[in-house]
Amino acid sequence: MDAIPPEHPRPEREPKLPRAFATGYRAHMGDMMVYGGGVLTIIGVLATFINAAPVFLLISLAGTISAAYFRPTIDTQRPQLGADVNGIYVARFGILPWERVADMRIEYHALRTMQLSTLVIVPSGPLSEAIVQPDRVPLAERFASRNARLKAGEIRVPLHPLAMKPEDIEARLKALRAAAG
Repeated sequence: MDAIPPEHPRPEREPKLPRAFATGYRAHMGDMMVYGGGVLTIIGVLATFINAAPVFLLISLAGTISAAYFRPTIDTQRPQLGADVNGIYVARFGILPWERVADMRIEYHALRTMQLSTLVIVPSGPLSEAIVQPDRVPLAERFASRNARLKAGEIRVPLHPLAMKPEDIEARLKALRAAAG
């Protein structure tokens, strides 16, 4: 009755790759500018009717422009930054394969009590040649707020408005780039 069960060979496990990620804006990141612009629009319209002076419509116009410009910052579902073993995705730019990224670093800056961080991606060669799949941006959003900017041939992505912690983003990016070779 004390039979020993036969040994079952264990299946070989594949090496564990770092997990891919995608992160968007933090919740309530742009609420003040979008909803504040909406309130300013309403105040301008009400002031126009109460005072019978169309000059107050300028306040309304400023509020509407503010709300439209900052509207992308309240969209928490759309990723602004992401990466996997194949490359890195930056919203409004597209996908850069790891072999076309010459340098990547995170710059930390302290501004009074705030810790600000920026991901700097330097493509190898011109950006138009480095991006394998450009991000399609609707016409209305081309004039709206964006998180990433191109400056002196570098893509600069502020990380403090994103949902993931900058330290986690940095660790994941380094692991994914190392796994890609």
